[in-house]
Amino acid sequence: MKRWLTRLFSSQPHRTKSLEEPKMAAPYSEERREAERLLQRASVGHRELMVNSSQLGASWSGNFRKIEESEILLTLELNDVQALFDSGDFCSVTFNYDDHAHVFLTTVKSSELAEQGQVDVALYMPDAIHTAGRRNLYRVPILKDLPLEVRIDSAAGFFCAAVAQDINTSGVRLKLGTGNFTRFTIGEAVQLTMTLDDVSVHRGADIRHLDARSCALGLHFLSTEDADQRLNTGFLVCEAERSYLRRVNRLE
Repeated sequence: MKRWLTRLFSSQPHRTKSLEEPKMAAPYSEERREAERLLQRASVGHRELMVNSSQLGASWSGNFRKIEESEILLTLELNDVQALFDSGDFCSVTFNYDDHAHVFLTTVKSSELAEQGQVDVALYMPDAIHTAGRRNLYRVPILKDLPLEVRIDSAAGFFCAAVAQDINTSGVRLKLGTGNFTRFTIGEAVQLTMTLDDVSVHRGADIRHLDARSCALGLHFLSTEDADQRLNTGFLVCEAERSYLRRVNRLE
């Protein structure tokens, strides 16, 4: 039976540093307490949810089972991508509550086979829950210590460096200097080059949002037939998730 199961990220070494060098848990923030309270309310009636793995490029529907002090217990319905999750795997969870879509990033505590076609999963309690926008995937915050370099080229031939603030597989938000920000307009098509170590992504994008308060651009990636560019975009999202979750879940 297990032959049809895909073990997530099995080629990656397990991180054991946090087990070898336990750290005292930091006091829960009010944002963390509010996340727990929201999940307690949302889990009543085994509310539906969606779990997404950007690294596998797959999603599974499921239901809350119950919320405990430090973990979220849920059941997923397997589909064409059949998987057991390893402890420490990353995922995002989306659910509807009070007429709003909510999303959070977290890590897997454990998983096991349930009834046929189902997997029971325990997730760690997230530090925060966000209200989801119209796009399917939560945009991962990009921490300053992630060495992601970004260049944006306009159709007029102007280019400049930018700082990525968040990203998912459909778009990215960039912060520019004041002088550079004023040279771009909403609806404009641009070219992006995003480089992390030895991986570079070259994507066309159009500007969907301009925020003069923070000199930020919200960009949506244009579709591409280049499979390598799609794969590398997913890689950048995964690395941003890793960096973010190590910080908020204190995995380092």
